[in-house]
Amino acid sequence: MFDKLKTFFDDKTDISEINFTPEQIATVALLISTAKYDGAFDEVERDEIMTLIKNYFSLSSDDSNKLFKAAEIIEDEANDLQQFTRTLNLILNDEEKLKIIELIWKIVMADGIVDSYEENLVRRLSGLLYLQDKDIGNIKNKMTNDIHS
Repeated sequence: MFDKLKTFFDDKTDISEINFTPEQIATVALLISTAKYDGAFDEVERDEIMTLIKNYFSLSSDDSNKLFKAAEIIEDEANDLQQFTRTLNLILNDEEKLKIIELIWKIVMADGIVDSYEENLVRRLSGLLYLQDKDIGNIKNKMTNDIHS
């Protein structure tokens, strides 16, 4: 995964200086994939991803931006989403994976429109992360209630 980042950083940057974990790269790549899924990746969704990764991973704005750019390069070159979910399955427990799904729902809801394709994507990602449908439904309900509160 990190070999692909070499194209992002200049020749002066040693690849070993990149301090992003596979979890961070995989998570942000999934968020970017989710935002692009409906064919309209706009500034609202990009800003939401930046806010989420800054808060979730406790990063500076500069590091959040670098992580976003690095994950975007990898996401652009990815053949499928399984390489990202596979990475997360190796690293995270179910509770941590549910937090990732919550982040994904926030991206889906960021533009105020949740279409059936996006809901299908969340179900697919949840299945690839071996999560229970009822847990995903609970997250969606919580997110929907938070928006309407």
